[in-house]
Amino acid sequence: MRITTNVRQVGLGAVVAICLCAGGRVEANPKVYQQTLRSTGWIIVPKDGENTAFGTCWLANREQRLVVTCHHVVTDAAEVLVYFPHTVEGEVVSESGHYLRKVAAINGEVLAVDAARDLALIRLQSVPPGIEPLQLAPRSARPGEVVHSIGNPDLDRGLKEGSLWWYTWGTVRQSYRHPVETPSGVRRVRYLETQSPVNQGDSGGPVVDDQGRVVGVTHAYRADRRLVSENIDVEEVGAFLKSAISEKGRKERQPGLVGGWQLKADGGEEADIEGTAEFRSDGTFTLSAGKSEHGREGRYAYANGVLWLISDKSCTTLGLAWEGDDRFAFRSVEPRITFDRKLGKPQKDRKAALRESEEK
Repeated sequence: MRITTNVRQVGLGAVVAICLCAGGRVEANPKVYQQTLRSTGWIIVPKDGENTAFGTCWLANREQRLVVTCHHVVTDAAEVLVYFPHTVEGEVVSESGHYLRKVAAINGEVLAVDAARDLALIRLQSVPPGIEPLQLAPRSARPGEVVHSIGNPDLDRGLKEGSLWWYTWGTVRQSYRHPVETPSGVRRVRYLETQSPVNQGDSGGPVVDDQGRVVGVTHAYRADRRLVSENIDVEEVGAFLKSAISEKGRKERQPGLVGGWQLKADGGEEADIEGTAEFRSDGTFTLSAGKSEHGREGRYAYANGVLWLISDKSCTTLGLAWEGDDRFAFRSVEPRITFDRKLGKPQKDRKAALRESEEK
């Protein structure tokens, strides 16, 4: 038996997509789609090197700013970036490039994971207006019932050329318990099997009933069966949330790079990088011309030691290594290129921000 999870791993170049075709005839529900869409996010997990993971998440608790996704989306990452649907002139924008270029990414901290259930809980720095949490269904979905889901599988043309917020519907085949090997022994995890076709990038997305209540989380498709998808059943989702949210003493961690500062780069005589960059608290940056660099501007995002510089012409990923409270350098770059960070007012310095969050 081969089960394929639906997280998308991509580099800055090509993306490989695996597609399935829908079968059977069930009733689509545009109202459920619109209702679920306002709770669904696009999750990006920057990683050191060229590979970055993409998937889907959904808001579980607005007051505590909590979203749920799959464990195999975040793996061992501590931080993620999330985008929620953005509306222009009354229409939701589906182009991924729009979000990278024009919308500030929301930083999120991974609070808890459950590898056996393949679930992860993330606390966001903020939640945009109009984004509402999804409610859990009071019971598991039954065979023959219609389910709906939203995911982000269409990134095979690259980071800035894909489409988001894809809708899928289908019927439930069965809800059952499946043995999962763990370091402490075998656990029997409840799955929800459906005839809803899913693809890489759909992982972590909400599976809802006709009332828009969560009945599962998109987990994988079955490569050995036609048009069969496996989802984590709502029973497991509820148990995971109850356990993860009830843990006390969690301290909020500020993202490593926040707005309101400048960088001065000097790579030395042998390095062809020099100049100054201003990073603002609204997620935008301006880079002055260096030795051979043309000045440019765009948006930036930072997570897991990876800094993204996104402009209309390029998407640059830089691995950063801290060398002090206000100094860091590119990883794996020879000769070594260092940056001195100068914080601007009224932003607090990084150490003070961390101390303040710990005291709270």
